[in-house]
Amino acid sequence: MNAQFAPGMNIRYKSYGICLIDRIEDVVYPDGEPRQCYVLKPRRNQFLEISVSVDSSENLKPLLTKTEIDNMLSDAVADQNFTWNPERKLRGSEFRKIIASGDARDLLRMIHCILSQKHTLEAIGKHLSAADDNFRRDAERILDEEFGFSLGISAEEVGSYIREHLTPTAV
Repeated sequence: MNAQFAPGMNIRYKSYGICLIDRIEDVVYPDGEPRQCYVLKPRRNQFLEISVSVDSSENLKPLLTKTEIDNMLSDAVADQNFTWNPERKLRGSEFRKIIASGDARDLLRMIHCILSQKHTLEAIGKHLSAADDNFRRDAERILDEEFGFSLGISAEEVGSYIREHLTPTAV
């Protein structure tokens, strides 16, 4: 059994978001074999129960801590390798892949890149495209639930928290 997870813990599970590990129990699978499973209750739907085999729990992730989130925000600002792609279609394709992955580090790097481009454009009297700003908002929405839970703020406040830490300061 994965000692990392125990009943009473909150974890992140795929698109279900934050889930409570309610209990561990034996579940008889269609092949007739019983398997030890985590029984998860998504925070968004406490009436739903999801059984995940302890042996195949690679999609269960521990929640990020405030320190880990703040470090990721700092790393995103310091990362010079993630640059704005001037080619709109290629940029959109890159952003869609990052959104689909749901990886918090990549999402924060993408948000920082978009905010930096927005800042650069505003300095010369131009605006960021609606499509690029929508990618930023989509990325923030993916992070809302876990970051809000870990930071002890509402999901609605997460976008502001992220932008506060990633927005370039005016020179």
